[in-house]
Amino acid sequence: MVATIIRLLGQEASVGTAGSDFSGNKLIRVYNSNGGDVLLTVKDNATPTPNTLGTVTVKAGETIYVNKAGTDVLSAASTCKMVAVAF
Repeated sequence: MVATIIRLLGQEASVGTAGSDFSGNKLIRVYNSNGGDVLLTVKDNATPTPNTLGTVTVKAGETIYVNKAGTDVLSAASTCKMVAVAF
């Protein structure tokens, strides 16, 4: 097992369809704590309707890191555990 070293920039939180911009942070650790796969979506902050910039499926039990612009919002179809981390 390889050790992973990260610097946390906040508290891990459950994030679902409402999404979060993570206070402008750009690198987000996402852990899918669900029993099934979950679709993640990144949207910009366009008004009145945000544009979808990308989507990715996160397998059950998987951890990924998402690099986004500070104003972009990351959301999940089912609640996942997310936290901002440093590069």
